[in-house]
Amino acid sequence: MKKLLLGSVAIAALAVSPALAADLPARPVYKGAAPVAVAAAYNWTGLYLGANCGGAWGLTTSSNTGPGFDGFDNGVATSYDNRPGGWTCGGQIGYNIQSGSIVFGVEGEFGKLWLDRRLEGIGTAGEDLVAVRYDWYATATGRLGIAWDRALLYVKGGAAWARIRNTASDLISFPPAVIDLGDFSEETHTRFGWALGGGLEYGLTPNWSLKGEYLYMDFGTYTTGLNLDGDTFQHRNQLHTAKIGINYRFGASPVVARY
Repeated sequence: MKKLLLGSVAIAALAVSPALAADLPARPVYKGAAPVAVAAAYNWTGLYLGANCGGAWGLTTSSNTGPGFDGFDNGVATSYDNRPGGWTCGGQIGYNIQSGSIVFGVEGEFGKLWLDRRLEGIGTAGEDLVAVRYDWYATATGRLGIAWDRALLYVKGGAAWARIRNTASDLISFPPAVIDLGDFSEETHTRFGWALGGGLEYGLTPNWSLKGEYLYMDFGTYTTGLNLDGDTFQHRNQLHTAKIGINYRFGASPVVARY
């Protein structure tokens, strides 16, 4: 009887096992690791166009020249430093090529200047006048930089032009300031010089970037023509700008994830 009972239990267990196995969830099969997204590197290559605004300041050294050194009507060599300060706004256009982390390109820039200063009643006797005014400047430069993804540190240098008015004269008396027309000299010229500077640019989006830049421009020494008394002056003009700008780069590829 015991043997018959044990045999019946074994048969029942064999019959139930397949049914229970069918109800169990299937074991997952792993074929490999899940893909990992990797962000594409930022690319600075392309044509860009932008605008900028900031501060401007300069140094103009005005001197009377021989023979006689009578431009300031004092008979001795005399020089005055005029340091104007003001503002500038303008725009730029350029093209970058990136190779690895090196970025090189060319850039043209134009800016309007609100920069002038007039000094009256200067000198030992208080009877001299010098003044300078900048109307605009333009540059044509090369750029060379190192990129760390969206950050670009660069230097630039090349040619510069500026529209500059230089004034110098002797005053008959002070006060009041009465210009001696015989000693008066005022000339406006577009001066050619050189530029050197640098900055940091950061890519906000694939197309838009923000930059901060410093630029120094030197326009050399200019000798004026003779005034009515036959005197000449020399003016050395130097210009500095510090600006914040924004650029739009055309044809930039979207920064998308790759797997």
